[in-house]
Amino acid sequence: MSRILLALGAVALCAPAASSQLADLQPGRNFQSADIQFGTTGRSENIDVGDVDNDGDYDVGVSNGGDGTAQTNQIHINGGNLQAGTQGTFTDESATRFSGLPADTSRDIEFADIDGDTDLDIYISNRGTTVNGGEVSRSYVNQGGLQNGTIGFFRDNTDAFWGDLVSVPLADEEGVQDGMGPFRDFSCDCDFADLDDDGDLDLFHSSYGPNINGTRDSRIFLNDGTGRFDEMWPWMAAGGDIQLHTLDIDLADFDGDYDLDVFASSRNSQARVWINQLDLDTGTWPSDPFIDVTQSALIDNGAALSGGANYEAEYADVDGDGDFDVWAKNYNGLADDILRNDGNASFTRTNWISGDPNNDENEVDFLDYDGDGDLDAFLANFSGTNWIYQSGLAQGSMVMPRTGTAGSGGDETPASGNGGTTLDGEVADLDGDGDPDLLLANDSNQPNRVWFNALGVPDTHAPTVHQMTVQGDKADGSDTVIRAQIRDNAPYYIVDYYTADLIYTVDGGDETCVKMFSQHGQQFRGVIPGGIDGTVAYRVEVTDDAGNTGVSGTESYAQTSSGAPLWENLGCGTVGLWDKSPYLQLSGAQTAGSTVKLALTDARGSTGALAWIAFSSTPFDAIGGTIYAWPFSSQIPFGTDGGGMRFFQTTWPAGLPAGVDHYWQILVNDPASVHGITVTNAVHGVTP
Repeated sequence: MSRILLALGAVALCAPAASSQLADLQPGRNFQSADIQFGTTGRSENIDVGDVDNDGDYDVGVSNGGDGTAQTNQIHINGGNLQAGTQGTFTDESATRFSGLPADTSRDIEFADIDGDTDLDIYISNRGTTVNGGEVSRSYVNQGGLQNGTIGFFRDNTDAFWGDLVSVPLADEEGVQDGMGPFRDFSCDCDFADLDDDGDLDLFHSSYGPNINGTRDSRIFLNDGTGRFDEMWPWMAAGGDIQLHTLDIDLADFDGDYDLDVFASSRNSQARVWINQLDLDTGTWPSDPFIDVTQSALIDNGAALSGGANYEAEYADVDGDGDFDVWAKNYNGLADDILRNDGNASFTRTNWISGDPNNDENEVDFLDYDGDGDLDAFLANFSGTNWIYQSGLAQGSMVMPRTGTAGSGGDETPASGNGGTTLDGEVADLDGDGDPDLLLANDSNQPNRVWFNALGVPDTHAPTVHQMTVQGDKADGSDTVIRAQIRDNAPYYIVDYYTADLIYTVDGGDETCVKMFSQHGQQFRGVIPGGIDGTVAYRVEVTDDAGNTGVSGTESYAQTSSGAPLWENLGCGTVGLWDKSPYLQLSGAQTAGSTVKLALTDARGSTGALAWIAFSSTPFDAIGGTIYAWPFSSQIPFGTDGGGMRFFQTTWPAGLPAGVDHYWQILVNDPASVHGITVTNAVHGVTP
């Protein structure tokens, strides 16, 4: 037994280090413009929020350049939590965190975890010019997590990001023209989502062509799991038009079948709906991975474009029936339309928008500014005043009047700092007071702005599980993938940041927690391991930024298996700093020479931790949770990084007897916990 203990200990040791109308508490001006400015000169095209240092507050990225000359992009760090200052105050730390990164003519900035290490990386969409034949879009990798550096600092990873190219002309490739690597294009919006349902984020790269002439292909790139993106081609059925004037795309499940589809706006031509044909049971696509259903989804319903400035489409469950509707900018001349989804990606026009001034507006974001549980809307105006539209759904009406018009409440936007050219808005609770604030990206050398919500009504509405996978009985012992679609009174990109747990029991035993992966599109994915023999009951719990938790119903299935799980979770972690529970995951085959990985995430950062390894399990309750790795045979001290993570990788040793149980669990020093220590779930393995 001592030989087994030494070999298993080496695995860790060798690793590198709906309600009544609310009163108007601030009559007329519920948003107040602050002096905080995320860049005071330049041409800011897009602004985005994400927690780049894993400290529980939102930081801000700004893409610059747009239609002007190349400019540097920016990162602004929230002063709360790790910075030990005031949440909702920001410092421009671009010079250090973006050190050495090039100036670009950028249109979009996206936060996304591209390499699967639970910290946020950055992707920049660039446009270029007709003279230079377009510009390379860039990837910046967060140096926390797998990079073993300082979290929240970034390096250029563009060359390694782009993998195999299939359809890109050699003349557009950057550097060595060998069918792989970066390429020049004209892009405004690129989005990430798990298009092939394999548990990592893929890329939809849209293009509008030089001078927005609609002569370049939009493309899909699949993540290999490490952050390298290889082109999937062809991705569209023959005859599908993928050369559009696309300034915005949205990735979400519009037909209710759990794979993620595409809604593409197109400034000078008909918007498109492309439906994903992935077979979720086999994880494979047919010969035509996506099909163009624009004719049946829009045109046959009388919802064809009748304008020439359809800059954006934004999805949300506007009417509260669970499926995603679409707010289409300037879709009927300069008038906006809300296109109502029937649940099967068939959209019809509505008359829900009231008071549209028919201005040339650029972008829309959904938010629940008044705390009544439904989705209001912020409209960024290309020239002039920005507006808030207030949903009446919580009060029994589908009409969304523009605030400040007759029959509506007062104008909710600030009296100052609201004009010029706003190209983008972004919604997040920046100051941690429970209500949504607004960020504005402005063009033409105008300062970018933040509007703080002064209404004073914190969010008390828990997210809901609209639908989740209902698994039937099975006898093959395979893994069971559970997908859950989440709805809440927040924009999709904030919902994508929520914490979701898949909780299951076997034959009524102890509950086990599996951290679910955000596939984006307000959908989460979790896996119940194969090899289980018995009745499995499961549910999903999801928690929003304000700490409200929604719980699904419970489903169950019977599974017959003669095997055992490769790695089996036991129990759940306990809550620590910023309401996070540390999570332990082991992966890889337990055979000699195989690569085995251990990942600790969501723990307190820069603190001590202790891994326990045991060869039998006598569970007992302690420090607020359950200890499964007991009595431990080995304990291994280590430290978490600044983002509360630690990743270990090694080769599984040879010479271990078959049939040996081993249990792993980690205790983390965390003064924010009631007991001063948090404990992870345990992981159980059996040597084959």
